[in-house]
Amino acid sequence: MSPRPGNAFPRIPARVRTPLRTALVLVVGALLTVLTPVVPQAGAQSDGRISIDVSSVTPEVVREGSGKTLRISGALYNTGGRPVSDLQMRLERGEPRATRASLVTALRANATTSTRTHFTTVAQRIGPGQRSRFELRVELTGNGPDGLGLDRPGVYPLLLNVNGDLAPGRRARVATEHFMLPVLSLPGRSAAPPERSTRITTLIPLVDRPHLAQEQLPGRPTILTDDRLATTLAPGGRLFELVRSLSEKVPADSELGEGICLVIDPDLIVTARAMARGYQVRGEDDELVAGGGAEAAKRWLDELRKTVRGRCVIALPYSDADVVALARAGLPDLLRGALDGGALVERELGVRVREDVLWPADGALDGATASHLADTPVRTVLMHPESLAAPAGSLEPVRVRTGDRNYTPTARLVDPLVADSLNPARGQQAGGSTGLTPVGDGTPSVLNGLSALAFRSTVATVDGTTLVVPPRRWDLDGDEVDGFLEGLKALDEAGFVRPVPLPEESAAGRDEGGSPSGTSASAAGDSASPVALTYPQSGARREIPRSVLDDLAAQNYRVGQLFGASEREPALNVDPASVTTPLRNGLLHGASSAWRGNERAASRWVEIAARTVEGVLNGVHIADFDWQITLTSSNSKIPITVRNDLPVNVRFRLHVDTPPGVRVDDLGVLRVPANGSRPFLPETTVERSGKFTVDVTLRTEGGTKLGQTRRMRVDSNAYGTVPLILTVTGAALLVLLSARRIVRRFRARGDGGTAPSTPEESEATAEQANPTAPEASPGREIPGEDGPRAADEEAPPAGEPTADGDPRRD
Repeated sequence: MSPRPGNAFPRIPARVRTPLRTALVLVVGALLTVLTPVVPQAGAQSDGRISIDVSSVTPEVVREGSGKTLRISGALYNTGGRPVSDLQMRLERGEPRATRASLVTALRANATTSTRTHFTTVAQRIGPGQRSRFELRVELTGNGPDGLGLDRPGVYPLLLNVNGDLAPGRRARVATEHFMLPVLSLPGRSAAPPERSTRITTLIPLVDRPHLAQEQLPGRPTILTDDRLATTLAPGGRLFELVRSLSEKVPADSELGEGICLVIDPDLIVTARAMARGYQVRGEDDELVAGGGAEAAKRWLDELRKTVRGRCVIALPYSDADVVALARAGLPDLLRGALDGGALVERELGVRVREDVLWPADGALDGATASHLADTPVRTVLMHPESLAAPAGSLEPVRVRTGDRNYTPTARLVDPLVADSLNPARGQQAGGSTGLTPVGDGTPSVLNGLSALAFRSTVATVDGTTLVVPPRRWDLDGDEVDGFLEGLKALDEAGFVRPVPLPEESAAGRDEGGSPSGTSASAAGDSASPVALTYPQSGARREIPRSVLDDLAAQNYRVGQLFGASEREPALNVDPASVTTPLRNGLLHGASSAWRGNERAASRWVEIAARTVEGVLNGVHIADFDWQITLTSSNSKIPITVRNDLPVNVRFRLHVDTPPGVRVDDLGVLRVPANGSRPFLPETTVERSGKFTVDVTLRTEGGTKLGQTRRMRVDSNAYGTVPLILTVTGAALLVLLSARRIVRRFRARGDGGTAPSTPEESEATAEQANPTAPEASPGREIPGEDGPRAADEEAPPAGEPTADGDPRRD
C-alpha cells in the first residue's frame, strides 16, 4: 500500500491499531508506577501526623569493636487530630557519600535509598496527643530482610520510614526521620586511618535564654520571669547533663579534654548564683511566688566549678548579646559593656577566662563592629567562612580588615560542614538558629556531626584546624551528650581526628604538622593581607530590630545618669557600679541572640528591664507629708524632705514648676545620703495671695527624673511686693494731705483779724467770721429776704442799697 500524499508513514489498519494502543497504555502505566515516588496524601498528613523522636542509636560510630546489630530506640508522637492504627517501621539506607555535595544532599534529607529492611509493627494504635515507645534492631552487614548490607567503610544516609492506617482503606507514610551513620570499619575488622588526622577544637556552649527580671539589690529581691531554668539545671536537665557528661566522660587532662573549650554566658552564671541565694518568680497575674530551684542551682554551680578546672573557658557577650546589632544601632558603649563579663565568670568559677576570644552570633561580624572591638581585649574571632572574603577550601586562620589599620584581629574559621551537620536548622550559618534546638533532633544531629567529622577526615580534607561548633542552645539529653563525646573519643582513638587546644594570641610556634598554631601574625601569615568582612543579608534580617534597640538605648541613658549622680558612702562602702551594672545587664537581655528573628520577645524584655530601672530610680524620692501648705508672708520656706533607699549617696537638683507671681530659689546641686533622708527648705517669694499648686521634681544633673513628681497645694495669705508698695504709698499720701489741712487751720486761728494774704486765707477767714452762713455751691439757689437769687450771684457789699429804686444801685 502506497502512502497518501502528506503522510510520512503508511496507515496502520484498524484491526492492528486497537491492540497496539492497549499495549502502549500498559507500558506507560507500568513506567509511571515504577518512576513515580509514593507520596502520602496531603489530607492524610494533616489529619493524623506522627513525629519521631529518636533518643538512641547504638553504636553511634561503627568500628572494629562494635557489635553486629544496630539498635534504634525512641518514641512516636501523634500530633494530629485523628488516631493512627497499625504503625509499622522499617530502616532504609543509601550508598556511602563520595563527594561533599552528596553529603550535603543527604543532610538535607534528599538522599535516595537502595537497601530496605522489612516492616516491623511498632504500635497498634496511637490516639491524638498520645505517644508510644519503639525499638528497632537490624543487622549491620546482613543482606536479609533484617539487614542493612554494609559492605565497606563510609558515611551512610539512613531513613526511618513509618507507615500507618489513617482510616479504613487509607494507609500511607505517616512519619520519616533522616540521619547519617559513620562507619570507620565493618564490625570485627580494623579501621584504616587516614594519612593525616584532622586537628579539631570542640566548643561546648553553656547558654540559655534570659530568665532574670530583677537582680537582687539591697532591699530588692531576685525576681525571675519563670522557673523553667530550675528544671534545666536539675539532674536530667539540658545544662546539668552537659556539665555532668563532660566531667565524667572527658577529664580535663585527657587528650580529648585538651581540645575542648567551654563557652559560658555570664548571664547564666549570674542567674544561677541569684537562684542559689533564694529568689521569687513573677506569675502571669503579676503575683510573686517563691522559686523552687535554689538547691538545683547551687548544686549545678558547684559541679561546674569542679568541671572547669584546668580547661579552656571562653566568655560570651553578656546574655549572648547581638554585638553586631548593638554596633549598627550606634551603641558602642553597650557593646563594650557586654564584653566585660569575663571577669565575672572568673570570679564565680575560679578559672581563667579567655577574654581575647569572641564568638559572635552566627559567626558573623560587620566592619563597624570589628572596628569597635579595637578598644576591647578581643584579638581572636570565631567566624563562619561565609562572613569573610577568604579563599574557599581552607580553614587556616586569617587576619581581618577593620576600619582601624592598627587593629587586625585573627579570624579562626568554623568548619561549615560540621557546624551545619550539628545544626538541626540546616542550610543556615554556623551556629544556625540561635534559639533552642527542636526537641527530638538531638540524636540525629549528633550522628550527623560525627559523620561529617569522619567525612572531613577521609574525603573532604582541608588545611587548618576544624572548629567543631554546635548550636548555641543545643538541646541534648544525657544519653545524647554521652554519645557525642563517646563518638569524638572513638574518632580520636581510630586516628581520624586529633584534638588540639585553641591557640593563645601570643603563641608563635608551629605544630607537628607544620601549620601555624598561634593566633598572632604568625598564625594568620605575616605577608598575607587582611581579608574583608562580608556580613550576610540573612544575618541582617534576623538581627534585633533598631526600634527595640532605640528603646534600650533610652533606658541605658537613664542608667548612665544614675551612675554619674551616685557616690560611694564610706560607711556602707558600696560601689555605685554594683547598683547600675545589674540594670545595664538587664537591658542586654533585650538584645540577646535568643531573640534574633523574634522582635516581640526582644521588645518584651526591654520593657521588663525598663520597669526595673524605673523601680531603682524611684528609690530616690520626695517623702510623703501633708501637701497643703499655708504661707503667711511674702518670703517663706517650703519644707521638702528627700528619701534615698539606695546604698549609695545620690546628687540631684530640685526642679519646681510654679504659677506666675511665685518664685522658688534654686538650691543648686544637692545630695542625699545612702539609705537616709534629708530635709530642704527652698526660699519662696510670693507676689500675690490666693491658692495655687506647685510641682516638685527631683532630677539628676543630666535631667533624668528620680522618683515621682509631687504636687503641693499652697494657700498664701501674704501680700506681695507690688501690692504692699501701693498700699504704703497710698497711706503716706493720705497722711500728708491730712497734715497739710490741719496746719492751714492752725495758722488761720493764730493770725486772728489779720487780713488774709491770699484768696484761700480770705475765704477761710470769711468762713470763720460767719460759720452759720449757708455754703454755696454752683448751680444751686439759696433763699433771701427779697426772694431767691442765684447762688453764684454776687451779694452786694455791706452798706450798699439793695432796693430797686435806690440811686446807689445805679
